[in-house]
Amino acid sequence: MSNEQSAEIRELTTTIDFGFQVEAFIKSPIGTFLIERAEGEIADALEGLKKVSPNDPAAIVDLQNRVYRAESIQYWLAEAIQTGMNAQREFIERERGD
Repeated sequence: MSNEQSAEIRELTTTIDFGFQVEAFIKSPIGTFLIERAEGEIADALEGLKKVSPNDPAAIVDLQNRVYRAESIQYWLAEAIQTGMNAQREFIERERGD
């Protein structure tokens, strides 16, 4: 195995491990708390968007930003897990010689 292949395998295993760590974090009390808070923030902001005056663009932008921020956290975590799963698939395919 060349140094380049070894580096690629190390990168894959690091990515796989990180994905597992993010999954474990989400299942931990802190991760569960953060996900629940993000979901609550989204729900509250969406409820606010239903009631905000269409003539108050600053309030609308604030509510949209709250949704965006809370969803971003969830997306980042999901993306880290998905990237780890993809790396795992690639690692298995390399090991089988596909």
